[in-house]
Amino acid sequence: MKKVLAILVFISALVLITYFSIQLYTNSKLDHVMAKVHENNPEITKINKINSIGHWGEWFSEYVILVEMDGEYYRIWTTENGEIMDKEPL
Repeated sequence: MKKVLAILVFISALVLITYFSIQLYTNSKLDHVMAKVHENNPEITKINKINSIGHWGEWFSEYVILVEMDGEYYRIWTTENGEIMDKEPL
């Protein structure tokens, strides 16, 4: 019985560590993209929301960001380097 309980605790800990590692990696990646967008596009005054497009294992990722530029809101599509590929006003 003690072995089963020890195995369950080990598996639970492993799952939690994996989950939080993925969350930490994802958040750091999104923070990096937001910093690059601010660095490459000084006309953007505020970033409201950022989401990633794509799945694990893809060669490149795109990001959709809701931003404020010159008092107006836009949805922009950008690469990991902060280069704006497309934008549309909201």
